[in-house]
Amino acid sequence: MITPMKKVTVLTVASAVEETLQALRTLEILHLTPLQAAAGAKLNKARGEMNRVQKALEVVPEKAPKGVTPVKDAAPAASLIEEIQNLVAESKQAEIDKEQAEEELTKLSMFKNLDPTTAAALQAKGIYVKLYQLHDGKIPFELDGEGSIEEFGEDENGRYVAVVSRGEAPVAVKGNFTELTMPQKSLAEYREMEAKAKETLARVEKRLGELSGVRESIEDKLLEVGDDYRMVEAEASMVGDKNVAAVQGFCPAPRVGELEKAAREHGWGLLVDDPADGDDIPTLLTYSKLSRPMQFLYDIIGISPGYKEVDVSAVFLCFFSIFFAMIVGDTAYGLLFLGLALFARKKMPKANPAGFHFIYLMSIATIVWGVINASFLGLSPALAGWTYYLDITNYGWLPEPLKNAMLWIRTSAPTDPAKFEAYKAFAQSITILPESFVPKAAGASQMQHIQLFCFCIAVVHLSIAHIWNVCVRIKRKDSTFMAQVGWLIGCWVMFFLACQMVLGIDMPKFVIPMFIVEAVLLVLFTVPPKRLKQDFISIPMLVLDVVNSFTDVISYIRLFAVGMSGAAIAEAFNDMLSPLFGSAVGIAGAAFLLLFVHGLNIALAVMGVAVHAVRLNTLEFSNGLGQEWSGFAFAPFAKQKN
Repeated sequence: MITPMKKVTVLTVASAVEETLQALRTLEILHLTPLQAAAGAKLNKARGEMNRVQKALEVVPEKAPKGVTPVKDAAPAASLIEEIQNLVAESKQAEIDKEQAEEELTKLSMFKNLDPTTAAALQAKGIYVKLYQLHDGKIPFELDGEGSIEEFGEDENGRYVAVVSRGEAPVAVKGNFTELTMPQKSLAEYREMEAKAKETLARVEKRLGELSGVRESIEDKLLEVGDDYRMVEAEASMVGDKNVAAVQGFCPAPRVGELEKAAREHGWGLLVDDPADGDDIPTLLTYSKLSRPMQFLYDIIGISPGYKEVDVSAVFLCFFSIFFAMIVGDTAYGLLFLGLALFARKKMPKANPAGFHFIYLMSIATIVWGVINASFLGLSPALAGWTYYLDITNYGWLPEPLKNAMLWIRTSAPTDPAKFEAYKAFAQSITILPESFVPKAAGASQMQHIQLFCFCIAVVHLSIAHIWNVCVRIKRKDSTFMAQVGWLIGCWVMFFLACQMVLGIDMPKFVIPMFIVEAVLLVLFTVPPKRLKQDFISIPMLVLDVVNSFTDVISYIRLFAVGMSGAAIAEAFNDMLSPLFGSAVGIAGAAFLLLFVHGLNIALAVMGVAVHAVRLNTLEFSNGLGQEWSGFAFAPFAKQKN
């Protein structure tokens, strides 16, 4: 649930500002909001120090390169940061020197040991040396006067020559050429400069690699200067005069008592009020044991409901686990995820458990879905006979109705003739569906079953959103709740329409009256009467919104498409590699290839979850709910370094 907030103003004497902020930081219950823009030389200095440490940390690798031994004994953090700054400055200068040397050597390397000092000495005696790069052209390169042409070589860019002439000015030349500037240093000096620069860069890289062993010390320093900066920033954002100062923020309502107790102890003045409509209020989510894994997912996605929005964690988690299972869809993958999570949890007992609980839930959901579909690495009894025993519908202890329901949801009918006849009778008993939903032969495709299941998930998911929206608006005494009733009805209209257009299921006769009721409710109640003049344009736009509601329902078929693509890839490679199963060498080769294929399949499945499962919750469902995810997390004023 979203924890209610109180807007709190703390008054203190001006001489005790720092003491007050230290006490508030220790309490860790107040999300500060500035009463004025923070500024000043003290703040700039603190920010500069934090940036200096941050930049030092950025250049130190997390792990030492191969062949480099990290140092163990940490010098004081201030000394480390100064050393790193010096190393960075050396590295930057070395990069400049290296680039300059490489540029000159690349341009003038054909001129061997060219020395500008010698050229300058000759020029003082009236002898001029000019450098040229010659290009092919209609006009040959010639001297327009007395002089000589010295050839120095040729590459893909042209010929390189030096023209030597005597007189008061260099001899004129003609042809297709580029005159090259005499370098500032000799080429020998540039070669030496390049070598020294490379040596410096290697030395700096090695030293930074060694300092990876004391990276933790720099991280601690960053936390320390970050705390100093936030303290100065909090002080700079307060208002007051020479006698009194005030700091303001938001406190979770259940913890206001702690703040009141602290106010009595420290002699603060305290003003506690409800947040105003225009306030930017942080969101603090309180999770139950069941919904706690959502904390991990919210952190990964980087979203948070707004303070005045609703907490959909439980619904989000429930449907996300279904979407995850349908997209990944394989029992073996689920077991792999679960095993890795359990192993990682054993290795990291002090880590936040929310992430592990999330993976446990997703893994179990995937295993259950894989068992329902008898999906195990895309193998079939025809290729691997032992997979027969993994299909629980082959066991007599499973209740017949549950067995038939599991068979119905699969993409193909049972291949066993005896089993098929019993299942066919069950499929025929579902008279509300057309004859096309009854398989004609053992092993027949029944893709439309899983597609209908996707549409059913869509209508339930979206209906929850619209019903929730109706309840929220009734609670707020908002007359537009009737429009949400219209959208709820429209959700079912679009479900029946999708079933007819995609699956050939005839629409019931009551769908047209439902659509008329939807249209009336939307036109009459989408815009409150008092805002009709300002928002009248919203009514014509309803046509596009109705079309959108249809695409929302259709969008859920992606669960079928993405899930089927992964299964198809696994099955296709199993079939292609099955001829190799006849020998030990063939089995080893096939196993290696299948390991790669299934690794790729898992990666694609995880990407599919990140795109499609998240989208269905944060877009389609959230649109129906009116959820904009506009919130930002409650971040109490607290010390980061313990």
